[in-house]
Amino acid sequence: MITQAIMDRLAGIDGKIGISYIDLEEEKELFFGNSRVFQGSGAIMLMALVECFKQMEEGKIKEDDLYRIHKDDCIQADDPSYGVLRFLHDGVKLTISDLYNLMSTVSDNMAFNKLVDILGKENIQKTFHELGYRDMKLNRKIDEEAAMKKGIQNYISVPEMAAIFYRIYRGQMISEEASRKMLSLLKQHQRTSMIPYIFKESVSVAHVTGFDEDIIIDGGIILTQHPFILAMAVTDMDIRKAETLMRDITQICSMSTYK
Repeated sequence: MITQAIMDRLAGIDGKIGISYIDLEEEKELFFGNSRVFQGSGAIMLMALVECFKQMEEGKIKEDDLYRIHKDDCIQADDPSYGVLRFLHDGVKLTISDLYNLMSTVSDNMAFNKLVDILGKENIQKTFHELGYRDMKLNRKIDEEAAMKKGIQNYISVPEMAAIFYRIYRGQMISEEASRKMLSLLKQHQRTSMIPYIFKESVSVAHVTGFDEDIIIDGGIILTQHPFILAMAVTDMDIRKAETLMRDITQICSMSTYK
């Protein structure tokens, strides 16, 4: 039984943990853990992706719209999550499609920040409020220094992440065509150390991840013969232990049916 197996795996675990599971054949949902809302880290990019496809659907922006990227737009840091834009020449022009592909596939922080500028932080938050998501909050760009000094943070909800992926899977996020494109795009996400790890490329996983200091997040659609959605966040735990925990939970879910 999946419930007992997950509870057994979580027994004695320290830290804050949230796990949402949706069986896409049985239409059943489960939640495990001691917290539902976490600081957003890179997983907040899912909000920008949805808003991007919404504004394209509405004709406010187009995939081939060009935007100039300046060195001053880029945070210079050694962390690979800051992406590739900082290495390109000053003034390079990128399309909306370039930006959302970089953001979604390699979690490029600078591509995300540029999209937030283009789409509008308030528009993104308004869309998610209208969709019924109250705990997903985009309050600042990544490494927005002035906001960070004031203690302003982004937040994700593990159950709401799962619900967003459910809408994408069912073709109900923005439109059927937008959902199909987002699903295809999220299958190309390059961080595979958690949910996709156990499948070794034998199964498609459409997902987003987030890493920030002591928080680790992975959530998406696992397209096995018995497909399911899994969204997980862990904080206050050694990162290697957190990754192992997420792999173990994924293994349990992939081998189980809802009980």
